[in-house]
Amino acid sequence: MHYVNRAIIYPLRMNRSSQPVPLVVILSAVAFTALNGYLQCFYLGHIEKLNPLTISASGVHNLQVLVGISIFFIGMGINIYSDGVLRNLRSQNKDTNATTRRYYIPKGVFFTLISCPNFAGEILEWLGFAIASNFSLPSVAFVCYTASNLVPRGIAHHEWYKNKFEEYPSERKWAVIPFIA
Repeated sequence: MHYVNRAIIYPLRMNRSSQPVPLVVILSAVAFTALNGYLQCFYLGHIEKLNPLTISASGVHNLQVLVGISIFFIGMGINIYSDGVLRNLRSQNKDTNATTRRYYIPKGVFFTLISCPNFAGEILEWLGFAIASNFSLPSVAFVCYTASNLVPRGIAHHEWYKNKFEEYPSERKWAVIPFIA
């Protein structure tokens, strides 16, 4: 579901004035996603023999799967909502001139404490998947990879916002994870 949103729905909803994405970035994302998907499925289907979307006979595992799936969907909701806020900044501020690139401070419920709730949501998604898949090695590795990729990017975005806007909200002290980073 995440990749359907990220690969199909998200690009279709992007503003026409968005900067183009280089082909090498697209091909790298496709290759990485294919490899990650293969590793996740191979491990769960052939090594662990666990389907994370099927509830097992163990009551404890049932709860773990349900908690993991719930966290995944909460993260996905945060990610989609926050991407929408960011995507619509220019249209909400009546900036329709594609020749002028103006930037705005994002506002919304998830932007209260952190600068990049879209990154936080994505990390939550994969943490939920790791929980639901019984902390399989590939799922835990992917959470670590995702966090190690998105937290530094979020910190860089947070610093850019603070440097770009004198009026950046002072209560927005963290980049991706409230009270931590």
